[in-house]
Amino acid sequence: MNKSNTVTDSAQKPGGFAPLGIYAKTEAAHEVVNHETGEITRFKVDSKSREHVQDIDPRHFRWERFALKSVVNRLLPTSRTSKCCRWRVPKQALQVHRSTEHGKAFYSGLQVCASVWACPVCAAKISERRRAELVTAVALAKSMGMHVKLLTLTVPHGLGDDLPTLLVQIRNAWRRTTTGRAGKGFRKLLGIKGTIRALEVTHGQNGFHPHLHVLLFLEQDATNGCIQGLFTPIWQDACTKAGLPRPSDAHGCRVDDGSKAAAYASKWGLESELTKSHTKKGRNGSRTPWDFLRAFLDKSEGWEQSAHLFRTYADAFKGQRQLYWSNGLRALLALGEEATDEEVAATQEDNARVLAELTDEQWRAILVTKSETAVLDMAEQHPEALPVMLASILKRSDQLRALNAAPA
Repeated sequence: MNKSNTVTDSAQKPGGFAPLGIYAKTEAAHEVVNHETGEITRFKVDSKSREHVQDIDPRHFRWERFALKSVVNRLLPTSRTSKCCRWRVPKQALQVHRSTEHGKAFYSGLQVCASVWACPVCAAKISERRRAELVTAVALAKSMGMHVKLLTLTVPHGLGDDLPTLLVQIRNAWRRTTTGRAGKGFRKLLGIKGTIRALEVTHGQNGFHPHLHVLLFLEQDATNGCIQGLFTPIWQDACTKAGLPRPSDAHGCRVDDGSKAAAYASKWGLESELTKSHTKKGRNGSRTPWDFLRAFLDKSEGWEQSAHLFRTYADAFKGQRQLYWSNGLRALLALGEEATDEEVAATQEDNARVLAELTDEQWRAILVTKSETAVLDMAEQHPEALPVMLASILKRSDQLRALNAAPA
């Protein structure tokens, strides 16, 4: 395998599609990632021989999103996310569409929560939009003669740390790096024209580990070691003043060059979940909030604790912004005004054909039989068969209700 390629797991027994719904387990998925181009090839690997078996059906990721979303509905039953993609928008038709350009099917007329933290469905859509903007920003900056670096900032954390307090302290520490005298001198010395900051979180043996990834847009080039050497003491001082432990010299601040920054931007929003903020797979024993949902879905060891951890995480991150552009950077790159998460989540593709308009009875039947993704699969592959499928779903829904109503 080429040195520029890396093989990585992209799924751990996710919930997938099955004849009775979207809750069956599927095989683990792997991917080959080309760090030079950002291209991702997904495939399955035989558990014994470890040999490449077959390419992953891209629908796998949609199946998993809806399966994980079903877990959120149970863990956060009174949240806005529990209504997302389930409740209809009042006085609006509920329809199944198929994109004329990409061939992807989707629903319209359903409420969306626009939560990048708690909703697997909305997170995928919003993160993909943000990914496209990051890729464009890096390309435009380079065409304008700027240099882009990837700055990763972490802080020491312990098992008993309060997550909401930790988030406040990290925000305060970053603000000190931009408003303090040392931070302003650093920006002036390197000619920093702007930054894009992403908040991420994992969970390991020391508890929750929120951290920052920052794209630096520089007027002039500088070595990674130079930038790291200059910024490390600034970050350490800002953290201690914000009430955090002093970050270590070795791990508190890391700088990667432009190719790593471009790779980060190009893969940040992809369904591969390789580097998609909070949704990426945890490494070296760490887990992401999405892994909490997978553990609950599979009822794997410690699933009760995973449920508690997800609720803690969702409550702490509610209302947090996932991505921050520094003032003036979008204007400098002529990217226009940034859309809100709500606007992105509610956006519907214009070039799409309506394949079906669903009645309340049909939609209830789809929810009862957990057939949300099955309907979209059929709309993409055999749209002419949708009426037959919907009739079958109605019949199966009636049978399930009859079984549930029957005396024990």
